[in-house]
Amino acid sequence: MSPTLRKGLAGILSAGLVALVLWWFIPSEEQRIRKVLEQARASVSGGAKPADGLALLARVGQLTQCLTRDVEVQVDVFGGLSGNLNGVDEVRAAAAGLAQQFPALDVQLSEIQVGVLEPTSARVTLVATLETGGRNGRTAQEFELRFRKWEGRWYISRVSTVRALRSR
Repeated sequence: MSPTLRKGLAGILSAGLVALVLWWFIPSEEQRIRKVLEQARASVSGGAKPADGLALLARVGQLTQCLTRDVEVQVDVFGGLSGNLNGVDEVRAAAAGLAQQFPALDVQLSEIQVGVLEPTSARVTLVATLETGGRNGRTAQEFELRFRKWEGRWYISRVSTVRALRSR
């Protein structure tokens, strides 16, 4: 094999290896959106821990890091809970109240579908299963979320209820 051919094959193999490593270690936009969703989910799930003041502030702070300042939330949850929230301050207050009212709240996300993914916006639908730890059991709810990308990071800019699925 000639040295030129050897160098060419080595160059192609090296470029392929670099591309594979970059693909493996650099997350896609969809993976970045899923990471924001997981951060938001973890911040509203309290587990079985009591909601002491410092832990509550940390969880609410973690949630607000996932939201735009002008976030809009329009929910109509199965069982009668409904309302509109405008802005991160209203969401922060509602999240703190929810965490105090349901300290054992557990939220699980499933059926996550990133529908429209553009350079600076995305639309996601998902099913959130809520377990309050009370006698009402579980409630599954379908939501549509709008994301905005700002300075290289994805933020939730709108949350709206699609429909209530079931209550057990």
